[in-house]
Amino acid sequence: MRAKASRSDHSDPAVEAVEFQPYVRPRSTFLQRLWRARLAYLFLLPSLLLTGWFSYVPAYTALTRAFTDWDGLNPPNFTGLENFRRAVSDPVMQEAGGHSAIWVALGLLLAVVPPLLVAELIYHLRGQRRQYFYRTLFVVPIVIPSLVLLLVWSNFYRSDGLINQVLGALHLTSLQHGWLSNPGTALYSLIFLGFPYIDAFYLLLLYAGLQGIPREVTEAARLDGASGLRRVFSIDLPLLAPQLRLIALLAIIGNVQYFISPLVLTSGGPGNATTVPALLMYQTATKFGEYGYAMAIAVLLFLVVVALTALSQRLSRNSAARS
Repeated sequence: MRAKASRSDHSDPAVEAVEFQPYVRPRSTFLQRLWRARLAYLFLLPSLLLTGWFSYVPAYTALTRAFTDWDGLNPPNFTGLENFRRAVSDPVMQEAGGHSAIWVALGLLLAVVPPLLVAELIYHLRGQRRQYFYRTLFVVPIVIPSLVLLLVWSNFYRSDGLINQVLGALHLTSLQHGWLSNPGTALYSLIFLGFPYIDAFYLLLLYAGLQGIPREVTEAARLDGASGLRRVFSIDLPLLAPQLRLIALLAIIGNVQYFISPLVLTSGGPGNATTVPALLMYQTATKFGEYGYAMAIAVLLFLVVVALTALSQRLSRNSAARS
């Protein structure tokens, strides 16, 4: 009796290929994926609506009303580029732009140098407890409202304030004056307000960058005799380049848009000695009701921030490529 041939002996290779082909799930459409994740999008919807209303709607309004004559209440009248021509030719705006350039340059130094110095000092302390204590000590002031700092320093800058009292005790009475009422010192007094105040976020960012440096690199540098300032410039600064680029970018954006201390302490005075474009935009809208012109200034500030950000990124990429 002839034995039956097994199925594998008479199987067709083409049939086997079809039988063992893996199952490919049909690609779902965007609406199908949206429906499957409907619960997550439902919880995100309130945040998205609030973000759109308070962030994107004002930005859209500024971009569209910058080309109009608008008082904030009545229907706007289209004026084309008139507001921008006025802003470029306005001597007050030009003076405010010069003040902003000084503020950005000095503010960039204040944002990088003091936090870097303190981060290096804390990082080189012996013992994790000491590092934790001093790191916490510099972070705690972040809970104090910035308005308190402004009010305290406004008392320091008065004619009978702490700074003039210290100068009198040092027999430097010729240097005593009203620091915020003198056009020659008012702007720099605002820029260095709180000095040597250390920004907690920048400090933690640089400190984390120092902790991320591989121990093998530091040990090799020590064996090669790189210590102190030589190590800082040869090892730390090149490896902290990403953190320094981020700090520079945030400092530029923040200082271009900042106007709280001139608003609270000097209102842009004496004269226009402490007026910056952001403060001029605010006063133009709130005091004079020229919302169209104020929004044109806002658009110009936006373009300046974009240009400075692009320039900063390009310089950072070039320096990274050379290194």
